[in-house]
Order: sequence, then C-alpha cells, then structure tokens
Amino acid sequence: MDPNAPSSMPQKDAAHLPKSIRRMAIGLNVVAQIVIFAAIILMVNYVNFRHFKRWDFSRNQKYALAPLTKNLLSGLKKPVKAVVFFPSFQVISQDVSALLREYEYASDKKLTVEFVDPYRNLLRAKELSEKYKFGSNDNIVILDCEGKSKFVNAIDMAEMDNSGAMLGQPPTVRAFKGEEALTAALLEITEEKQSKIYFLSGHGEPSPTGQDLSGLKSFIDRQNIKLDTLNLNNVDAVPTDASAVVLLGTKTDLSERELKLLADYWNDRNGRLFVALPGNVKTPRIAAWLAELGVTLQQDVVVKSGTMLVLQGGQPTIRSGIVTTAVGFTPPASKPVLKDAAGFDLQLAGLTQSLSVDTTKTAAQKVRTLTLITTTPDYWGETEFTQGAQPPAVKNPEKDHLGPLTLALALERGGIQDPRVKVETGRMVLTGNSGFLSNEGLRVSEAGLDFAVNSLNWLINREQLAGIPPKAKQAVSLSLNENQMGSLALAVVGIIPAIAAVLGVAVWWRRRH
Repeated sequence: MDPNAPSSMPQKDAAHLPKSIRRMAIGLNVVAQIVIFAAIILMVNYVNFRHFKRWDFSRNQKYALAPLTKNLLSGLKKPVKAVVFFPSFQVISQDVSALLREYEYASDKKLTVEFVDPYRNLLRAKELSEKYKFGSNDNIVILDCEGKSKFVNAIDMAEMDNSGAMLGQPPTVRAFKGEEALTAALLEITEEKQSKIYFLSGHGEPSPTGQDLSGLKSFIDRQNIKLDTLNLNNVDAVPTDASAVVLLGTKTDLSERELKLLADYWNDRNGRLFVALPGNVKTPRIAAWLAELGVTLQQDVVVKSGTMLVLQGGQPTIRSGIVTTAVGFTPPASKPVLKDAAGFDLQLAGLTQSLSVDTTKTAAQKVRTLTLITTTPDYWGETEFTQGAQPPAVKNPEKDHLGPLTLALALERGGIQDPRVKVETGRMVLTGNSGFLSNEGLRVSEAGLDFAVNSLNWLINREQLAGIPPKAKQAVSLSLNENQMGSLALAVVGIIPAIAAVLGVAVWWRRRH
C-alpha cells in the first residue's frame, strides 16, 4: 500500500458536517464567548469594587480629605446619615456635595448622604422640617447618628468676601471651611463622651473665654473639646471629669498646695498637663517639681544676633541687633505628637526660655521625653537678659546656654513602649513660651494653633486627629494669545479630524484586502 496515496477515510472537517450540527456548533461558540465575556466583566467589577481607589488631581488638592477626617470616618462604629438642605445658598452647594461624596467613600458607606431639593420633593422637605425643627429657608447640613443630630449652617462652611458690595457685586467665597465644620460636628455626635479641659486661673493667666485667647478657643471648640477654668485654691483635687489641665501664661508661681494637687493628678491619676510658661517669669516651685522629673527650666531668654524690622521715626527700618523672637523647628521625630505639623518652622512670639533634659533622672522617674521644638545652633540662651539693655547681650559660652536649644518637650510617664499594648500613662507637653498662643502671637505665626491642638489631642488620647485648615478658593483662568488660539483651532478643525479619517481609510483598506 502506497503510504503517499491519498487517504480514503472521510475527513473530520466542519464543511462535511450536517448543516444542523454546524449551526449548533456556531451557536455554542457564540454562547461560550458571551459567557466568557460576562465572566470577565463580573471579575473586573468585583476586583474594582473590592479594591476601589480614588486620586485627587485637582490643582490644590481640593477634594483630598485631611488625615483627621479620614481617621474619623474609617473608625466610625455607628452609621451616620447626612442630609443636605440648600434651598437658596447655592454658592457652595457643589463644594458641599463633592465633599460629602468623599466622606461617603472614606467611611466605606458607614456615612450616607441624602440631597433634598425642597422645590422637587416638597413632601420629603416637610417631613425633615418637622422631624429636625428647621425652617424652609435654612441652608443646612444635618448629621444624624442614631437619633443624635447636629446642624451645620452653610454660613459656617465658608469665609465670604463682601468687598464688592458697595459696587453692587454679590459676595464671593474667599475660603471653603466645609471639612472643618462637618468634621467637628461629626466628632460631636459620634464621641460617647465630650472631652473637657480645665485652664488654671488665679495667677494672672489669660482666660480661655477672654479676648486674648479667642483664636485658640475657637480652634479648640471645633475639636469638640469643652473648656472651663479651675482655681486650685477652691478645690481639694483636680476634678474627675478633667481630660487635661492647662497652665498657660502664669504670671506668678503656684503655691505648695496647688503644686501638690497638680503633682498628685499627674502621678496618681496619670493626669494630662499642657504647661506653657512665659519666658521672663520666674516660677521656682514649678521649676523644682519639673527638675525632679528630669526637666530643667534654664531661666534664660533664647536670642540670636541678626537683623530685624523696627519702627524708627514712624518709618519701618531694618536694624542689626539681638533678635528675641525665637524661630523653632519641629523635628520629624515629633510626628507621634504633632502629626502633620511635624517638620515645619514655628515662630514663637514673645520671650522664650529653653529646656534641658537630665536623662539619668528621667530614667529613674520612668519618664520618656520627646523634643517637639528645637532651634538652630545660632541661637543661645542668654542668662543675663535685660530688655532694651545697652550694649546688647553678647554670647558668653561660660554663662549662657549654647544652641541648638530645646523649646518644647513631650513627657510620658509609665506604660509600655509597645504600641500593641494599651496602658494608661501620664502625659505632659511643656514649653518655655506662652505668648505664641495669644491672638497677637497667632498673627505672627498661625502654626501655633497646629502645635496646640495636636498636642492637646495627643494628651487626651486622640492621636489620630489633627487640625483641618480651610481651603482657599482660587479663580482659574486660561489666557491664550492669538497664535495659541490659531494652533488650537487648527488642531480641533484640521488635525484631529484628519487623524480620524486616516485611521478610517486604513481600516477600510485592511478589510478590503
């Protein structure tokens, strides 16, 4: 038999199959393709749903949430509902809507949003008005957590610019504060217990409700922290509801009894203290107690040689001399306390005294320290400082404290240095300057607010929280010259259609041949 002879066996070729079988094979092939395509679509959507990510590519990160908000939303234990009711204040309605959608995503749907248009859904608007007791002309966002609700007014979410009112122009938005206002309200309705901080009084300290600290108070209020005053001469112990005690700007020393109450609060009850002492006030009893813990108030004034802007004959003049306003640096290592404020400069208005740490004593007292503010080496601690003295102070290595100098410390007593083990500890933030937190000091550097609020949040075990600055509204314009307009027109009218035409001809030619 010739092996090269053509085979007489029938070929298993589709062309020789019956017509009905061929149709069935084609049908099965189409069904299989549809099933595979549907399975791919389902898998892509499943992966996308489980690993959904968002990026903010806007010019100024307009839609990026602050770490405080992200941590708060991701840690929600109860469902929260937000109702947006804006019948008339439309100037920020789009910003509010976009912001709440980011809240919804960051909370993993634990926070849901409902937008109510009173003109399209009158019955729903009336139902909400009767439930939450608000007027038909109110522009508000209502946050509700299991029956506990909080209103956020539209006017509290924007800084308005009315400079054009005299010319008949409508007000414009200077800065959007929606995230700041909404997150503060969210804190208020989700926290089981409101934190309470006492400011010590009776020694010439500025009142937290007074004009001098109004900026600091306003910022702390937004963190859902209640403020009150405390005179240790009128009590037998620090109140049990105290989340922290603040000693800010004392003009005289504490008495032995007052200091004992404060020390008992720190030692026996793992108290939380924020101590900001003026740079030019002597407090020997406070200094002695801190020295027992291993921290020394160096009784100096932090200065450096340099140039400054002064008024001479009513005219601003640059003059060389001694600079008494210290500029400190918050080192990256301070991040556990200062969070996103770490790594930036902080100008401390007023006189500042430096601090030093005796590691032998701190180890004996089981106190851990962390530097929060330090200076550059060109500063020194002048131990014989006199305001306006002539000739001006000169660095004396034998008497003065040489830079770099420590201006603020965080102290923690007790506990275990293991983040997996939660043990209550005593905490303290200590700085040798109090003027930088006054309204006048905040005009010099608003970074003092970040330092204070982050420090207080660390003291009361809210390490995940940080401040939220308002987002400035910036008008974006596109200016094109005549040549650029011509190029753009050529691209739109000529080049892009030509590319599409060439691709069409190429596809047609390929199919034809």
